[in-house]
Amino acid sequence: MKEPDLDLPLAEWIVLAIVAERPSHGFAVAALTAEGAEIGEFWYVSRPMVYRSITRLAERGLITPVGAEESDRGPQRMIYAATRSAKTTVGRWLSEPVTELFDVRAELTCKLLLLQRRGSSPARLVERQRAVIDEIEESLRAKELAAGDHIARANYALRLEHVRAARRFLDAVDVEKPAQRAVKTG
Repeated sequence: MKEPDLDLPLAEWIVLAIVAERPSHGFAVAALTAEGAEIGEFWYVSRPMVYRSITRLAERGLITPVGAEESDRGPQRMIYAATRSAKTTVGRWLSEPVTELFDVRAELTCKLLLLQRRGSSPARLVERQRAVIDEIEESLRAKELAAGDHIARANYALRLEHVRAARRFLDAVDVEKPAQRAVKTG
């Protein structure tokens, strides 16, 4: 039975994806999403938002408490694990391209970081994202041509620059393509 797609804010997706990697407590998740940290460098999730996300994810049955860890800096830390269906859902979310151009900066970047943390290749996601970017570009070009005034045309031209920037970003992602792999010789 296929679980329905979840409509979660990006912060909750990030927390769920981190907990799906391995059981964890809020303090450890918040350390990864803090300003300047591995994920927080690109999409900051405050400590209160991490704990709020954990509460919401637990209420939805996506994560469950599996134990506690003593802390020398405060109360015990509750450790949470993602359910099997939540892990499947996270995997599906990580493989889906973003459909809106403005989501490239935050959501796509986070997906790529989370895939990297898992040791998963971003190749499939990048390929699928290119197809979506191509569709967005085609639609914007048609609208630009049909635009009735210079402000509208300028707006579409600006959005097309964002498409080109997104494409350059995808080009910069280190995707090892079979034709580019180094061949080792004896």
